[in-house]
Amino acid sequence: MLEQQRKTGRPFGEIAEKLCNISTEAIEEAWSFQYACNAPTIDPLSFLPRREAKALVSSRQAWQFRCLPMNIEGNTLVLATTQKHLQRALKFATRVLDRPAYFMMTTEARLATALSEHYPLGGMSATNDTMKRMMHKMRTDRLREAG
Repeated sequence: MLEQQRKTGRPFGEIAEKLCNISTEAIEEAWSFQYACNAPTIDPLSFLPRREAKALVSSRQAWQFRCLPMNIEGNTLVLATTQKHLQRALKFATRVLDRPAYFMMTTEARLATALSEHYPLGGMSATNDTMKRMMHKMRTDRLREAG
């Protein structure tokens, strides 16, 4: 695979998919695990997110993808998330955002508390299961709209 990558310049994951029949999901999971292991950590309760960064992500997106915009460095949006939610947050960043993104890791509890503080959203809190209820409602609403 490395020889093929050297010859073509294609991403390793793309070559692994084609040559070894490895699923996209497995590659994304491995990528997010490796990313989380190498990413720096941040305490989102100790740093105030910059207004310009927060303006790039809506409350719904922040809660849905469990990522908190912290800063903009150059053209790159710096976000806090957890290892558990990184794969989903990476998909959000690559498919929705209009700029590169860089993730820093934090704990579930600290992220939830910071989201509650900086992105209050209709009863969402760090201590209850309103996130699950909101996601269920969003899915139900989408199904109703579609059909």
